[in-house]
Amino acid sequence: MQRLKTDLRNDQDFLRIKNILKPYTQRAYLVGGCVRNSFLNLTSDDYDIEIYDVHPELFDELMKKLGASGAGKSFFVYKYKKFDLALARYENKISKGHKGFEVKICNDEQEGARRRDFTINALMMNIFDFAFLDFFNGLKDLKAKTIRHIDDKSFIEDSLRVLRAISFACRFDLIIAKESLKLMQAMDISDLSKERINNELYKIFKTSRLDKAYEYFKILNLEEKIFFHKTQSIEFENLLKQSQEFIKDEALFLYLYLNFFHIDKDYFFKKMKLKKELLKKCDQEFILGKIDDFNLAKIALKKSLCKWLGLWSDERIIQAKKLNLYHHAFESKISANDLLKEGFSGKELGKELEKRKLQELKNYIKDKK
Repeated sequence: MQRLKTDLRNDQDFLRIKNILKPYTQRAYLVGGCVRNSFLNLTSDDYDIEIYDVHPELFDELMKKLGASGAGKSFFVYKYKKFDLALARYENKISKGHKGFEVKICNDEQEGARRRDFTINALMMNIFDFAFLDFFNGLKDLKAKTIRHIDDKSFIEDSLRVLRAISFACRFDLIIAKESLKLMQAMDISDLSKERINNELYKIFKTSRLDKAYEYFKILNLEEKIFFHKTQSIEFENLLKQSQEFIKDEALFLYLYLNFFHIDKDYFFKKMKLKKELLKKCDQEFILGKIDDFNLAKIALKKSLCKWLGLWSDERIIQAKKLNLYHHAFESKISANDLLKEGFSGKELGKELEKRKLQELKNYIKDKK
């Protein structure tokens, strides 16, 4: 019997849900990511429960008794603590957009699982006896490290699934099945809002398989649609692969991509509506090739070098530690007040302050050798 990574058997909220549902159905299932994650030995922050054999009106009454809040009544979904509870449903695309679906109650587990995007997300576990259901060989795909869509017709109804496939591939180090790639290549993401695109990009940018993301962006003809450029560089691919081994930061992909290909960052962020804090990080110094001690130390005038996204190799890390600027920014002993007392002001004050700090930095490096 499969156990969830975070065992719910003694979870009081989970037990309360079971007790409320038990008189009315024995068909309620943990579904989706929480079941998938249990097989990947990963914890989950939230849990989806799909319910059968309960009429919508009764379901509403039970959810009120539970104290759950409605999250889209037309979709029969409720939120209670870390649990999302929903009646099993069919979804039929009737108009454009992610809300353009007609929703009907479903009373068949296999059909309920079929509406999901990928086989690894269609795994189900009964909340009462923990019986495991796998109608589309999701566990087999998970063990083979493969992400595969379930149904051609339903899959193409939501183009966000193209980006979700890349996200799952990067997060769990999976390979997208050939037949799924072929289907995805024919899908157009132009109907998606910037917000929906960016939410998936943020998930991708947090992974340590940015090279895989870049590869799929190109294979699926997404690079021009998302980044408004078409690039080809083995040097960049190698830099991306190397950098992610040393830098764990959500801004790394954009920092490397925008700077390496000399893309106007302000224009790009304005057009993409990405988080402003990412732009700030992308404006950090970008230096290819070897970097001497002085230029490396100059970066430490602003921040400790361990926070610099350009510290992407053992060589640079060792160099930063030898300068004793890896964990600490350079602490200048020169202050603007001192220069004010000497009679400097305005622009001259700024120029003189920078000049003296750079000389101070040169002396610091000389003393280190």
